[in-house]
Amino acid sequence: MDRLWDVFGYVALLVFGLLVVFTARESWRHPERAPAWMTRGPRWGVRCRTAGVVLLGIGMGGSGVYGLTGLPEPWVVGFCRVAGPMIFLLVFRPSVARGKRRRGEGRPPVSGAAEGTAEGGRDDDGSPKGHVV
Repeated sequence: MDRLWDVFGYVALLVFGLLVVFTARESWRHPERAPAWMTRGPRWGVRCRTAGVVLLGIGMGGSGVYGLTGLPEPWVVGFCRVAGPMIFLLVFRPSVARGKRRRGEGRPPVSGAAEGTAEGGRDDDGSPKGHVV
C-alpha cells in the first residue's frame, strides 16, 4: 500500500510539473493571455518570473520521473526545484513594488490638514493642538 501512495505522489509530481511548464510557456509566448499577477511589473520581471516557474516545473517533473524509475535524482533536478521558486520570489517583490511606485500606488496620501501645517494643525486661538497656553 505504501508503494501505491509513492507511485501516486510521483505521478502527481510529473503531471503537475508538466502542467506548470506548459502554463509558464504559454504566458511567455502570449503575455496578454497570462494571469494579471504574472504580468505585473516591468518586462524583465515578467520574463524572470516565467523562467522561475519553468525551472520549478522542470524540477517537479524530473522528481516525478526519477521517483517512478527508482533512479537517483541528479543534482540538476534539485537545483531546478530550488532555483525556480527563489528566482520567482526574489524578482516578484521588487518588480511589483517598482510598478506600484511608477503608478503612484502604495504611498499614503499626503493630507493638507496634517498636524503642524497652517491650515489644520492649530486650534482656534492659534496655539498648536493639544497645547493650550
